[in-house]
This record gives sequence, C-alpha cells and structure tokens, in this order.
Amino acid sequence: MNYYDQHLHTFLSFDSDEQFENYLAYQPAYFVATDHFDLKNPYSGFRDDIPDYELLVKTHQKLQETTATKLLKGIEIGVVPGQEQEILRYLESHPYDLKLISIHQNGTFDYMDDAVLTKDKFAVAKQYFDQMAHVLDSFPDGHIVTHFDYGLRRFQFTAEELAAHFETELTTIFKKIVARDLAMEINAKSFGPYQNAHLYQYAIPLYQSVGGKLFTLGSDAHKASDYRLDFAAMSDLLRSFGVNQLAVFQGSERFMADLPAQ
Repeated sequence: MNYYDQHLHTFLSFDSDEQFENYLAYQPAYFVATDHFDLKNPYSGFRDDIPDYELLVKTHQKLQETTATKLLKGIEIGVVPGQEQEILRYLESHPYDLKLISIHQNGTFDYMDDAVLTKDKFAVAKQYFDQMAHVLDSFPDGHIVTHFDYGLRRFQFTAEELAAHFETELTTIFKKIVARDLAMEINAKSFGPYQNAHLYQYAIPLYQSVGGKLFTLGSDAHKASDYRLDFAAMSDLLRSFGVNQLAVFQGSERFMADLPAQ
C-alpha cells in the first residue's frame, strides 16, 4: 500500500471551500477527507460545527461512480473536556473510517485566536498540554493525535524551551499515545508555514524514547494545492530518526506503508 494523506479538509469544514474533485485529480488509490467536528466553536461564534454526514455519503456515492479512487470517511474531532459523551453519542450513529483527535480550543478561546497573544506563552502551552493529556484519558475513540504543537503556533518556542518547561508533560502525553496504540501525526502546516519543524525534531525522539513507533503524515490541507504538503521534507526528518514506515488506518484495521519516496 502506498501512503496517502490522512489529514485534509473540504467544503464540509467550516474553514474550507475545497471540492472533493480537486483532490481526486491527484488520482490517489485511497482518499479520505477529515473535516472539522468542533462543538461550541469559538471561531464561529460558539456554534456547533459538525460536517454534514448525509451530504458526505451522497457525495461519495456520486463520485465513486466515476473514480477508481477508494473513498473513505474521515473526521477531525476537536475535543474539549466535558464534551466527550456528546461526541461519542454522535460517533455511534455516524461511522467513520478515520478519526483524528485534536485539541483546538478550551471552551473559551481557540489556541490560534489573537486572544492568546495577551497571555503568557508558557501558561498557554501548559494549559494546552494539560488539556491534551486529559482528553487522552477521557476520550476513548480515535486513531491519530494531530499537531501536538497547535497550542504553541502563535508563539515563538525553541526546542530548548520545550525541553526545559514541558518535557514532563510531553512525556506523559506520549506515553498515553503509546498505551492507546494511537499514532503521532507530523503536521505539514506546523512543519512548514508555522515554522515548527524544530519542535518536531525535538518531539520525535522523545516519543520514540517511551516506545512510540506509529507515525502519520498529514498535510492539513484546506485547499487541493496543499495536498501532501511537505511530505518529502517530513519523510526525510522521520528517516533521520530511523523511521521507515507510516501507519494507515481504515476503521478497525491498521496497515503499515513505506515512507513516501524522496
């Protein structure tokens, strides 16, 4: 199996207008869109942003008639403590092949909001990592933990600062990921546009040191031109740490695929 992008968005996300057809132009063997599920989302006036499942099914049925690409259902679940049961009830009646676990907001602000710039960066990062650790205990579903650095994106952090202030928190998080047999995502938006590649260079061996073996690459594309964004560079980084395969999730099944060719 060739590895395929396991984190991207379409018009079914509140922050994307992209059409499925524009991704399918790349002719992947498999395609999965992971559109946003965020309850009481600060980005949209605290409304519930839930991708239209019925429309997803209808879109897949229509497209599957004309494409050889196997279409899979994916979702990116933003989890805030206190929302777990509502999310789980939704997932019981809306099956997905791929479920991403994300920490985007804390019930008051999104960690990418301008509001964080008025706060101490270490306090924000501490809150973010503590929330991630909590969710890994309280939310039992999912396949991949996305962008571990999302709560740090609006700040400048060095790897040395991360090690000095948050190695204990990150070690705890990575142990939970390993214990649950989840995968750690290398996120292209973090890696490239937000210039946090150095934080992944620090985090990858820390994750490996507690037994972490499962990795994925995700472009986090919101437009088709970002499909497989920075996959070559992220693959090179993983190779430098002895990683040669990536995890692929399809429902209850997990496969291993070789890193994309250089």
